[in-house]
Amino acid sequence: MFERGDIVEVYFDLPYSKETKLHPAIIISNDDVYNKDDVYICVMMTSSTAIDLFSFEIKPEMLDLPLKKEYSQARCHLVSYVREKHFEKHKLNHLKEDYVDNLVSRINSVSMCK
Repeated sequence: MFERGDIVEVYFDLPYSKETKLHPAIIISNDDVYNKDDVYICVMMTSSTAIDLFSFEIKPEMLDLPLKKEYSQARCHLVSYVREKHFEKHKLNHLKEDYVDNLVSRINSVSMCK
């Protein structure tokens, strides 16, 4: 079982792409979500340096392990539920708890509020 803050690889259907692409994603849901429905709520990550309202930069100090890319961000509007069987491989990294809380707050403020 994975936990909140784990970074895994999953296929995301992107609104502007005709194909499904493999992306790292941060698990933002808690164990109760998984225990109830066998799913994780994940937010997509990208190494794109384009910054906009939905960007949440992931800095090296936020993670347990060093970044593999020069730049990384979570895309606060690209949130999906994912079954564990759709994860590609194992955990890649882990976003520290305080930063997961900050990310969820950012998602709520830019994607869920008026």
